[in-house]
Amino acid sequence: MRRLSALLFLLSFEASAQLPDKVTLEEALRIVSEGPRVAASQRDADAARADRDAAGRFANPSLSLGRSRPSGGERTIFDGDRQDQASLELPVPIFGQRSARVQVAERQVERAQWQVQSTLGETKKSAALGFVRLLVAQEQLALRLRARGEIERIRGIVSGRLENGMASRYDLARADAELSLASVGVQKAEAEVAEQAAAIAALAGVGGWRPQAQGSLESLRPTPPIDADALLDRSPALQTARAETRAAEARIELAQRERFPVPSIGVARTWTSGPFGAANFLGVSSEIPLLDTRRAQEDKARAEAAGARSRERAIEAGLRADLQRHLETLRARRAALERLRGGDTTFLEMAESAYRLGRATLFELLDARRTQLEAADARLEVLGAIAESGIEIEAISGSL
Repeated sequence: MRRLSALLFLLSFEASAQLPDKVTLEEALRIVSEGPRVAASQRDADAARADRDAAGRFANPSLSLGRSRPSGGERTIFDGDRQDQASLELPVPIFGQRSARVQVAERQVERAQWQVQSTLGETKKSAALGFVRLLVAQEQLALRLRARGEIERIRGIVSGRLENGMASRYDLARADAELSLASVGVQKAEAEVAEQAAAIAALAGVGGWRPQAQGSLESLRPTPPIDADALLDRSPALQTARAETRAAEARIELAQRERFPVPSIGVARTWTSGPFGAANFLGVSSEIPLLDTRRAQEDKARAEAAGARSRERAIEAGLRADLQRHLETLRARRAALERLRGGDTTFLEMAESAYRLGRATLFELLDARRTQLEAADARLEVLGAIAESGIEIEAISGSL
């Protein structure tokens, strides 16, 4: 067990060594597209294609060989030392069962192919959202590092004023406390960066990889979306549901065809030895559907088809509501970004100048610094939220 764990760790390490340390959004999407989730879905599609090939095959014939010998009494069955018999029986689905099975298998292949696209889209969406959050976390980390540097600089100012008798020891203690809080903010930002990088690595199937997002949040802002109905019609999730409905309806036809019995054509030859005699046989055998008419299988198929149609309508309604929600959220977040863009962040310099001249207190300077940090942090969050809304819209339409 330990050797297996060590081997898996080594393979994961080698895979992570082959991946770049810094990735763009396009590179991250390409890497996760080759991950285990998409590969598993593709194997399901391969299995569906194999089922389609199997559905088109005819049933194998049955061969029977036997020998009979007299065991006592008069020879009333055959007059010879022994009797040999060989028979061959072949089922012939003359009521369209084979074509119905092929049709169901074709629909299942179609559904599996759309399921691959849906899984690929969901994986890309998760990776894209993780990339945006990683980029936001990196920007927030850089912001908090700069904020900590500003606090260290402010502490130096307070220390100098304390030496000149223009500040109190309480001011220095207050600056030290603010510096500790800034360090905690840096640690939290570092943890968020590590968490988002690990989430992308998990989607890629390489646990030891810790990518860094390359790019800017401004470049990830989505373009204005086209018609909502056109976006919805291209949704892989909706197309998968529609393919499942078509497959369920095809199973109704199959259940109806399988209610008819499948006749079998049989040929046989019987011969005796000592003396020799032979006879040929040609016949047809068929099940008589009296006790089990297989009506329950047809009812089950109809119920499953009705359920598939209901799920399709539910998925379409849910996707339409999600799309409308993301469009409205995108407009609101763009408006919020415009309001943040109009803010003035030069008040920190004004507060520092006033503090140096003794016209403002340390609390006012620290409050100005905190307000500037919160404004910059809010702008980063809004930019990230706008990018996430665009990703959600693209994921619904399958254009990610």
